Amino acid sequence: MKRILHIAALVVGSFAWIACASDGPARVESPTDDSVTGSDDGALRLAMSRTERDLQSSPLLVRDPALNGYMRSVACKVAMDDCPRLRLYIVEQPWFNATMAPDGMVILWTGALLRMRDEAELAFVLGHEAGHFRAHHVVAPTAYRFSREQEREADRMGFAAVVARGYDPQSTVELLARMLREEQARTGAASSAYAYHPPTRERLDDMRAEVARLTAHGDERNPSAYRAAIHPFLQRWLDAELARRQYAASILVVSELLADAPPEDQALLGFYLGEAYRRRGNPSDRGEAARWYARAIALPDPPAAAWREHGMALRDAGQRREAADALRRYLDLAGDAPDREFVEHDLAELQERAK
Repeated sequence: MKRILHIAALVVGSFAWIACASDGPARVESPTDDSVTGSDDGALRLAMSRTERDLQSSPLLVRDPALNGYMRSVACKVAMDDCPRLRLYIVEQPWFNATMAPDGMVILWTGALLRMRDEAELAFVLGHEAGHFRAHHVVAPTAYRFSREQEREADRMGFAAVVARGYDPQSTVELLARMLREEQARTGAASSAYAYHPPTRERLDDMRAEVARLTAHGDERNPSAYRAAIHPFLQRWLDAELARRQYAASILVVSELLADAPPEDQALLGFYLGEAYRRRGNPSDRGEAARWYARAIALPDPPAAAWREHGMALRDAGQRREAADALRRYLDLAGDAPDREFVEHDLAELQERAK
């Protein structure tokens, strides 16, 4: 996972994690932990301290107490005795990434939270990052990154933490398999976020081998607790996912989320799958988008926007009366939506033509 100072140079002020001793990010003093030693010492300490203070005032810092508290609790399960020395920040960034600085600053991006399915997968990611700290890994002073061998060791330590805490170790395989499918959908190669890691295929094979060596293990996953923690943010994170404009990858991500989703999330995910097709705009995508909008409004509690897009799709198909009904439904549900005037104009035109 991309190392902290390299990331800070790209998006300073965009991160957030949580202190294990509180419900929100702790106030940070200058790092003094001995694990920083060997990483260009004073200059690196100062850079990390400044970066962390910037992160604490960032508008992209997720400060929600409930989400922070839940993430902190899982982090403490896998970090154990190291928990009090870690400071966890959750950051609004739509890519799959998590980082550990040598002084105990941990950063978790919301794109990673969107892609996980349960607490066991979260435990592996956080256990990997805590492993870097426990093993006193030091970053290369010029590249600000851990070595591939250190990343391999952190994977093994994350896996061991999953097993030790009674989580289902198969979750590590499933998470890495989805990561690999997304990489292949996006570019056919590894994301730059993992350029300093071993190839995802290698990591997946390693975790499969680790699972095969176990003679007994737990089966805890806690999907309900995980879904409850992230559910209030799901729509916002889906908006951010589509804003990346990497539609092939987003279609895969949202499709797989929908396949695993509880009933209460299916209408929302179906709508966003339609949106991904519509925005991509390939020749066959308009029909595919229309089908997903129609499916979304047939499910319980669809988002209001699903009725608007369903209405527009019906209008384009020449079904004016049905389109008008859908747009009226949108206006009933959307309240003071900023596009109300435009939709009312479209609705008036449809009603005139339908006479």
